[in-house]
Amino acid sequence: MDAPHARTDDPDPAEPQKSLSSKAAKGFLWALIGFAGIQVGSYATYAIASGILGPAQIGLVGALLTIVFWVDVFLDTGLAASVIYEQEQGQTHRTRVAFTLTGIMAVVMVAVVLLGAPLIASFFEAQGEVGLFRMVALVIAAKGLNQVPSAMLRRDLDFRKGTFVMLTQSVLRFVVAVSLLHAGHGVAGMLIGIVTAEIATTMLTWVLVGFRPHLAFDRAVAAELYRYALPVFGSTLIGMLWINGDYLIVGSHFGAKSSQFGNYYTAFRLPELILGSLYNIFSKVAFPTYSAARAAGPDKLQEVSLRSLRLLCLVGFSASVGMSLVARDFIGWQFPGFSGAVTTMTVLCVAGGFVGVGFASGDLYNAIGRQRMGLAFNLVGTPILLVGFLIAVPHGIVAVAAVHVAVMVPYAFIRIEVANRLIGTTWSQSLRGLLPSLAAVAGLLAFALPVRLMLDGGVLRLLLIVAAGGFGAVAGVAVGARSTVHEIRGMALKALGR
Repeated sequence: MDAPHARTDDPDPAEPQKSLSSKAAKGFLWALIGFAGIQVGSYATYAIASGILGPAQIGLVGALLTIVFWVDVFLDTGLAASVIYEQEQGQTHRTRVAFTLTGIMAVVMVAVVLLGAPLIASFFEAQGEVGLFRMVALVIAAKGLNQVPSAMLRRDLDFRKGTFVMLTQSVLRFVVAVSLLHAGHGVAGMLIGIVTAEIATTMLTWVLVGFRPHLAFDRAVAAELYRYALPVFGSTLIGMLWINGDYLIVGSHFGAKSSQFGNYYTAFRLPELILGSLYNIFSKVAFPTYSAARAAGPDKLQEVSLRSLRLLCLVGFSASVGMSLVARDFIGWQFPGFSGAVTTMTVLCVAGGFVGVGFASGDLYNAIGRQRMGLAFNLVGTPILLVGFLIAVPHGIVAVAAVHVAVMVPYAFIRIEVANRLIGTTWSQSLRGLLPSLAAVAGLLAFALPVRLMLDGGVLRLLLIVAAGGFGAVAGVAVGARSTVHEIRGMALKALGR
């Protein structure tokens, strides 16, 4: 698809330029609230489950959730991205065709999981848990029916409704899962909580969007949708190997019920809670925002892209360094039976800061119709990463985590170079965009590292590191990147409607 399909009801062309920054700021604020709610709920559920189930059973939970992650990719096939990219309004013929196509894919995926559950369970060395893997089919059905309605909310930058959906999902999953865990239903209780929350999420999204499930098939429209969608799907599919390939390799090598896999999965809990939330929030807001900026003109697109790089790296690098400093105290406090996760978490946090650079440009490619660029990056980078995991896994989970760092650092700078070429920005502009994050990290280390080195471990040290690091990061930005302070303040006021 070389150009987006025309809107069905075009608004005033001056409106996007006047309101885009405000919409993006408000969208990020609402998405932040929603993702904070869903991640806190997910983390709280996991923390309670880890105490009840122990490392071996938690590894099984990780294997089941890995399958759910893969399901999300295969269900969409890039059609949600097509709905957002085209920037139509309302429920059109094209969205109905997209809904029909995702529904067909959901049926196929349900059949694959039901029939292939024994093989999937065997892959994770959990042959006695085939029934649990088959239960994932219920998650597939619910998610498949929600792909297009959820994309319509994001297309319209209506993150307030999306936040309500996410908070409802989080609360329901926590209540059901924790109740069943305490009732002695184990891993099945966790999975039932996920299934219940997904079904409720789909129903609520349909109501809020006003979505009516009309089936429609149009070969010409389907071809146009897939012309844009398939490169996005390919990039996302391979990107899932990038994101979850380590789970597959570690789970297969050590077994889903091994303490090694349980420790590795636990090492990701805080990075995913903080950085995972941040990057996913950014991605959900960035793609429709970049698409609207593209329509407003190249100058607006450059401005939005550089601001995204600047702010995402500021928060991402600060959070990653801060989490690496509290890894030992955090694991000892929240997961006392998972001491083997400490060093792995420290290394993963370092890698997490560089991941943000990739997120800053990935949605940009899709928004300007260069979605094949993201696919090319993943086709080159993912095999390198997977080979690294395969080489490292016999040496333990810390070696696997180190592969993330070795690959992500050069990868981040290559992404910046390509983004500069595509939209006409320069290295000078991009490096200036990284200065606030360097100032924040310098301030954070100056105040927090002495606390980490001089005090005994425990919850008190964790809290003092967080307080000192937060103060140091703010002080560093105030001294080394004062304009960024004013920029953040302005965005906050816009988000609050002032």
